[in-house]
Amino acid sequence: MVVCPKCGKAKGVESRKKTTTCQCGREIQLKRLKLQFLTDSPLVLADTVAKVNAALKGGEKMPSERRPRKKSTSAGISEQARAVRDPLERIRLVASELTALKGEFTIADLQKVSSTLGKDSPEKIIARLQEHNLIYEVEEGRYRSV
Repeated sequence: MVVCPKCGKAKGVESRKKTTTCQCGREIQLKRLKLQFLTDSPLVLADTVAKVNAALKGGEKMPSERRPRKKSTSAGISEQARAVRDPLERIRLVASELTALKGEFTIADLQKVSSTLGKDSPEKIIARLQEHNLIYEVEEGRYRSV
């Protein structure tokens, strides 16, 4: 979430984007502004934007920043994977997220998020990922996504 420097209204934005356009018409370069609130949940973001705009409209100061509790890494990856319906795409997503997070991952890392991956064991999941050339073995028992 950012606050427009022209009109002073809060706006929810994706932090990976470079620019956004405010309701007032101003193009905002995100690298120049401080992100006021970070969350992965669209519902929490919408609620926060509404509260901030109501507070700013009433002449109050912007509510203090409330950072969400950090989820464990396996819980965050599991949450992302739950949204994917295709089983192969789901395990590919998990492998790429583990690689991005750790550089290399092990069967134990895969075991932590296996509840979202279906009924297969982590060993079968590794075999399936290798069969489709989605991961490779860096060294004995250590894997990396392609």
